[in-house]
Order: sequence, then C-alpha cells, then structure tokens
Amino acid sequence: MASSYDGIQYGSRVDTTTERKLHAKVVDQILSAPTYFSRILGQGKPFLGKTEDITVDIVSDTQGEFFIGLETLNSAAVSTTITLSYAHTAFTQPKVSIMLESFANMGQAGTISLDAFKYAKAAAETLQRFGTAIYADGTANRPNGLGLLVDDTGTVGGQSRSTYSALNAVDTASGGTLTLTKMATLYDAISISGLSSTEPNVGLTTKTVWSLYEQLLSPNVRVSYSEAGYPAVPVRGKYAVKNKAELKNAQGFTALSYRGIPVMKDDFATSGYLFFLNESSYNWMGRVGVPEEYSGKVKKVSLGTNKAYEGAGAEAMDLPSEYNGFFYQDSMMLPNQAGTIARFYVIGQVVGKSFRDLGRLTGITGV
Repeated sequence: MASSYDGIQYGSRVDTTTERKLHAKVVDQILSAPTYFSRILGQGKPFLGKTEDITVDIVSDTQGEFFIGLETLNSAAVSTTITLSYAHTAFTQPKVSIMLESFANMGQAGTISLDAFKYAKAAAETLQRFGTAIYADGTANRPNGLGLLVDDTGTVGGQSRSTYSALNAVDTASGGTLTLTKMATLYDAISISGLSSTEPNVGLTTKTVWSLYEQLLSPNVRVSYSEAGYPAVPVRGKYAVKNKAELKNAQGFTALSYRGIPVMKDDFATSGYLFFLNESSYNWMGRVGVPEEYSGKVKKVSLGTNKAYEGAGAEAMDLPSEYNGFFYQDSMMLPNQAGTIARFYVIGQVVGKSFRDLGRLTGITGV
C-alpha cells in the first residue's frame, strides 16, 4: 500500500487493523487515444490471398470522335488500366508473466488480475504503435499510412506516381496560416462536382489545428458549441456528426463541423496538418483466419471491453471488429525461466483504391 495518502493520516491503530479499498482496475495515465486508427480498425475488411490487387483506370481513351460521313474513323485499342498491389504487414507485442508474481496475485487478495491487466496493457500498447503508423509513410515495415496515401510523390501499390499522375493526392502547403478560404480550396480540389460520394466525409487534424479552426468559426457557432457541447462522430462507420445524446452512451469522437462533415482531432496526427479524407478511398484490411499449421497455437481475437484496465488507452480497445487482424498466441513457459510469454500479432494492411479525393494542408501554425 502507499506509504502516504491524501486526507487524514491514520495512526497505527487503523493502519494495522484495517484493509484498504483497492480500485478494481488499473487506470491508464500515459497512453494517448489513437483516434483515427481506432476508427478505421472498426471499419476493417478481410484480407484474403497473397496480395490485395486493385485495377484502376488512369488514362482517358481519346479515340472517341464526332464524324459527318464516310471518313476513316479511329480504331486503335488503348490500354487505360494498371494494377495496384498490396501485401500484408505484421506487428507483434509480447506479454510476459513472472510466475511468482502470479502466485502472489491469485485468490481473493488479487483485486486486480495481474495477468488480465498485462493482456489489456499489451493490446493497448499495440494500438498506440498503430496510432502513430496510420500517419506514417509505410516504411520501416509499417502498414501504409496517410503519409503515403495522401501524397503526390513516390510509389503506391507498387506503381510510380511520377509515371501515373492520376495516383496523386492533393498536397498543399498552407503558407503557415489556416483560413476558411484555404479549407474550401482544398475541399473543392478533392471533390468531383455534383457527386456526394466523391466528397470528403471526414476531416482530421491535431488538437492545435482543431482549436485554430474553432477560432475561424463565427461567434454564434462558438456560442452554440459552448452552450450545447461539441458534437461527436461515432467510432465506427461513416456517419454524420451527431450530438452526444444521439450516441446513446456509445463511444464517439469530439468533432467540429465543416460543410456538414466532422473534423476530428487526434493525439497522433501529424503536426501542422489538416486532412480532408474520403474514407471510401481506402480500408484497413486484416487477416481473418488461422493457418492449419498454427491452429491451436494462435487464435483470432476481437477487441472488447476489458476487466482490468481503464482510461484513454483502454477505451481505444473497445472496438470489436471481425476484420481487425488481431491474433493472440497463448502463454507458454519460458524454457529456462520461471515465467511465461504470450504475444499479440496484428497482420493486415491499409489498402488505397483512389487518391484524387484525398487531400491535406501542411505547415499550419496559426490563423
């Protein structure tokens, strides 16, 4: 127990005769909320086969023509498609247990299950790593992230953007300031006029830039938010902004609205960036089955409510998804030590299908 405590300090008459009340869960004080990866994980799709291949049309066929009579007509065959190809990536997080600690923790005296906490902690730490990876560029063995998908250089899906400019996203320097005009220009640049399905369905940024956008809102809108509270977007699915009452106690991410879409903030978002994203353009795809060779050794797991951990890191795990790509290797004895080791594995990839309806403003430092 703690050597000191807030409040009245008891003497030995109480300290030596009275049991403490230990809260039944470990409370996270260090982990951040991987807002965006949690969201796309909840919308995962199955990854099947050696690679996920997507055929995309990247060149216009200009053979069509107007004619007036019996002139010779164009008849050349034109190849207009290429294939984007994605292989899975893998991540592992160990869970180590010391046998003598488990002995000490067992029974009624073990208010918090030490092994259950370590299981939840390992899962939460895994999500932290993916919370960072979703903004990265897919290097260093990581899955693809927004740093790759929302770009206009390099390669994606094994194809060069310098060869096929149709694979470029809209990458715009802000010049240091965020304005409503710059936001509108970016939004319009990644929208095909008249087709709502091609417009962004979500905005994503840091807490700092989110607050800068809030400053740009008209005074009556800011007053409305102050009085009624900020709206929220549900964790799972491409849903519109809702007030918190409509969520009916379900999880949601705090959001501001822009042209009717939610603008979310994320602790892991790239500093100075504002993304406008059409989430139909890409997916997290997770492996779903266990190979026969590893049946009984590794099992598919879902991320649900846990019994020994709470706080920001724990809440992010409350995302059951059939296609999350999470697997668990059960504990096994360490061969030369009194303890066990288990592992989480995450096997999957962020697969991009279209990039022209993705965009970002960079270098935002003020308004």
